Amino acid sequence: MGIRVRYVSVDSLESLHHALRALGFPGPARDLLTSSALQGHLLVTGLSAEAKALCQELARRPGMPRLMEGASDGALLVSGRLGECKLLGTKLQERADVPGADECGGKILRACFFAGRRDTVTIRHLEVGVGPAAIMGILNVTPDSFSDGGTLLRPEALLRRAEELVEAGAQILDVGGESTRPKGPYGEGARPVDPAEERARVEPAVRLLRRSFPDVAISVDTSKAEVARAALGEGADLINDVRGLEDDELARVVAEARVPCCIMHMPAEPDVMARHTDYEDVVGEVAEALCARVDAALARGVRPDGILVDPGFGFGKTYGQSLVLLRELANLRASVGRPILVGTSRKGFLGHVTGRPVADRDAATAASAAIAIVHGASIVRVHDAAACRDAVLVADAVAGASEGGRLFTAD
Repeated sequence: MGIRVRYVSVDSLESLHHALRALGFPGPARDLLTSSALQGHLLVTGLSAEAKALCQELARRPGMPRLMEGASDGALLVSGRLGECKLLGTKLQERADVPGADECGGKILRACFFAGRRDTVTIRHLEVGVGPAAIMGILNVTPDSFSDGGTLLRPEALLRRAEELVEAGAQILDVGGESTRPKGPYGEGARPVDPAEERARVEPAVRLLRRSFPDVAISVDTSKAEVARAALGEGADLINDVRGLEDDELARVVAEARVPCCIMHMPAEPDVMARHTDYEDVVGEVAEALCARVDAALARGVRPDGILVDPGFGFGKTYGQSLVLLRELANLRASVGRPILVGTSRKGFLGHVTGRPVADRDAATAASAAIAIVHGASIVRVHDAAACRDAVLVADAVAGASEGGRLFTAD
C-alpha cells in the first residue's frame, strides 16, 4: 500500500463566507479571509515508521497542525488550518532522507491546493462547477444497456426521448453506443463492441441531436478514439470515458480537439469488476486513482480547465461502498479538486436499499441526485429528467440558500 492523503472533513467555503459576513467584513476581505481561515482534517495512511515519527517531531513546532494517532500502523489524522497543513507538507518534502517523507509532503500539499477550490468546466455554453448543478440526460443507443437497452435504436424514438429530456430540464445529452453493464443482477455483463459498430450507432445519433438541439450540450460516452473523433466531428462537446482516459489515442483526440472530458473510476472491466471491491479505504483509493488519471490526462495535453471526474457508482463498488461514496462526496471533491459528475440513476445500490426493480427506481434516483448536489456534485446523470427535476431544484436551492437573517445579509 502506498501513502494516501485524503480529507475526512473540510470547512464549507459558503459557511465561512456567511460567518465573515456576519462579522461585517466586505466582499473582497471575505474572499481573502475565507481561504486563510479554512480548516480540514486529513487522513494520512501508508506511512513508514520513520515518516510517521518525522510528522510527530515536526508537529511539535510552532505553526504546525495537530496530529492524532491510534493503534493502526502508519496512520495519522492531521487537523488544522490549511496554512498549517501546508507548512507540514513543505517541511516533509525537505526531508528526502526519510523514506516516504517527500511523497507524504507532496500529497498533503496537493490536498491543500485543492481544498476550497471551485474550478469550473465549460461544456459548449454551459459552465459547471459553481452555481446550480446541471442535469445530464442519458440516451443509450444500445441493445443491451441495463435500464433502457433497445428502446432508442430508431431515430424517431431517439429524437422523441431527447425532446422529453430537454423539456424536463436536461442541459446535456449523453449518447452511449456501448453498454458497460457489470456482471451481476442484470446478467453476464455487457459484451465488448468493436469501434466500427459503436461508431455506426453513435455518429448518426450525434448528427441528429446536434441538428435538432443546436444549443444543448452533447456528451458521448465512449472509450474509443475512433468513436470520439467521429462524434466530435458531428458536433459533440464532451467525451465521457468510463475507463478514465486510459487509452493514449483517445487522450490525444481529446487534447487536440481542446474539448472537455469526464474521467470515471472503474477498477476493472465490466465482466470482472465485481471481484475488485476489496478496498482498504474506498474514498481514499478512488480519490487517489482519480488524481492519478487526471495527472496522466494533463501530461498528455488535455486542457487543465476541461476535466470532470466521476467516482463510478456501481463500477467495482459494493452497494455499501457506493453509499459511502455518495455520503463522502464533498470530501472526495476536496481531495481531487475537480467538478464531479454523479451517475447513480437506477443503479443496483438504490434497488438494494428500496427493494424496487430497475424500472421503478426514479424516486430513489431523485433522492440520490439531491444528496449528491448538496454534497457538491456539479452534474447529475439520469435516465428520467422529469422525475428528478424538482429534487434537483430543491437541492440547488438548499445548497445556495443565503437568507439567514439580517446578520448574514448586510454587506
